[in-house]
Amino acid sequence: MVRRTHPRLAWQIVDGEAILVDAQSGTTIGLNGVGAFIWSRLDTHTEEAIADELSAAFDVDRDTAKADLASFLKSLGERQLLVE
Repeated sequence: MVRRTHPRLAWQIVDGEAILVDAQSGTTIGLNGVGAFIWSRLDTHTEEAIADELSAAFDVDRDTAKADLASFLKSLGERQLLVE
């Protein structure tokens, strides 16, 4: 399954954190540094590649990176911030 950022969202990375703006509702969502790291790669990387980069960038083992990524993507999906 390939998940990408929802096209209704505008976003920008500011000081290492992501700010997402939902164009339909006007809702603003903030993501911390790890969330911003993942978010900025969703449209251009596979989940496997993101997990590899996450593991290297944050010095965690790959299994932890995969589990954390899966949890984060589930949360984004529940908030309807991704499309498949």
